[in-house]
Amino acid sequence: MTPCVVLDTETTGFPNNGTGFCARIIEVGAVVVTKDARIVSPISFFVRQPRAHLTSWQAQRAMQVHNISVDQVCSEGLDVAQAAPRLATWIGRVQQRFGVQEVRAYNQAFDFWFLDRAPWDFFDRTGLSKGQDIQQTAKTAMGNKRGPALHKAVAYANRSGGDIPWLGDAHRAGEDARMAALMAVFFESRAQLSAR
Repeated sequence: MTPCVVLDTETTGFPNNGTGFCARIIEVGAVVVTKDARIVSPISFFVRQPRAHLTSWQAQRAMQVHNISVDQVCSEGLDVAQAAPRLATWIGRVQQRFGVQEVRAYNQAFDFWFLDRAPWDFFDRTGLSKGQDIQQTAKTAMGNKRGPALHKAVAYANRSGGDIPWLGDAHRAGEDARMAALMAVFFESRAQLSAR
């Protein structure tokens, strides 16, 4: 398997929602998938945002979905000026240790929209390329017209011989990154078996 980082973000909403509200990242989680398909080196942290942003009516729905409290983000979160370099530093370490060259996510268009912009500038900071979107892989395997929700893709994989536990903290960045990584490993091994 191509060594990669699989990451996930939790945010205060969708990008470009048309209301003039600019959603922001409040949690980042990532893991490494090694060339021998092990999932290692997890990282996750909150990203502090202004309380007024977190309690705005535009952010309210997102905050309910991932069940992260405003107080958690405000008290435990890193300032974004620290968060972006921390993620980039972690990437540098896993690039050296595991030969990581690409980053993947489940629904990459969402996560990468945030990470590709200031203050994150993730791809400029890390030099990683964008790997195959795990949701698109699941969509193709399932024969869906639209990308399936993560829980539906996990259920499909498990009906197809996978053994992916549904982790208790769905809609939390660290757990979602781990489940997406397990999906990537499942679909990669399935493709390798089909190719034989």
